[in-house]
Amino acid sequence: MDRMEKIVFKTLEEQSKLISQSFKEMGICINAYFKMDEESLQKSILKIRNHEKQTIKLKNKNLETVAQAVSIYRSDFFRLVLKMNDVQANQAGSAVRLGKIRYKPRPDDEMIPKFQQLVDVFIKMGDALHDLMKKLGDDMNSAEKFCNELDEIEDNVDNIYRDLHGHLYNRDDIPLRIIMQYLSVAKHIEEACDSCASVADSVRIILATH
Repeated sequence: MDRMEKIVFKTLEEQSKLISQSFKEMGICINAYFKMDEESLQKSILKIRNHEKQTIKLKNKNLETVAQAVSIYRSDFFRLVLKMNDVQANQAGSAVRLGKIRYKPRPDDEMIPKFQQLVDVFIKMGDALHDLMKKLGDDMNSAEKFCNELDEIEDNVDNIYRDLHGHLYNRDDIPLRIIMQYLSVAKHIEEACDSCASVADSVRIILATH
């Protein structure tokens, strides 16, 4: 592992830690929203936006590091850095959209446990992504199994998302514009998980060159 790779992997680990924290904050956002706790909701959204700003700085740092390593220019590293940025961007989008929904569901609404199930797996995805980035810097030979774990979680997310999607489309007691807002939140969560799976694919490309 050369100097450029060590720097990039270390920065990606820092970035993945922020992403994992943001995923956990999204869980707090969902709980706060359904409990009508506007103050906690807005606090979590602010934390997520701050995490997003920090991850953008780390992304820029990595892009500069790779670009300066002219003699060992690696498009695979550029791809990995940019895919990591997509994860945080989609996650931040879900939190912002949730904060704009002006609707009070019943405490026993059937969509609440479905959203909670989606977020629980979402948090698991964030932890797995962080584990993968830590392994890249410590032991690249064992990174493949963490890539496989991300793929498995992403499949689970897809199933949960489709179930929630179908449930919301069949609700005739909620205004259509509110349903579309809920679907937008869920879609951004699903896309953030898709981006995590894309990160795993980018890692596999790097592993294949070592």
